[in-house]
Amino acid sequence: MVNEDDEFERIEMEQKFRLDSTKAAVVSTDYYWIPIDASTPTGVKILLLGRGGVASLGQYFHRPNETQFWDFWAPLPKKKP
Repeated sequence: MVNEDDEFERIEMEQKFRLDSTKAAVVSTDYYWIPIDASTPTGVKILLLGRGGVASLGQYFHRPNETQFWDFWAPLPKKKP
């Protein structure tokens, strides 16, 4: 008989994600935050990670001579066809 933990472990291996060390969140094993730099897309919807470690869905706009709140970004996932 397969229990829920065994089934989740099987799915983790197939889906390339796992529970984090606190067992409070599921994280990707092959998808990482990208540092904000000159190549960061602007004016379009992306995932943003702030200095406090909180993620948000929004748009990034580079503002020269201002302290930037966002440290990292990531593209949005898409549905399989």
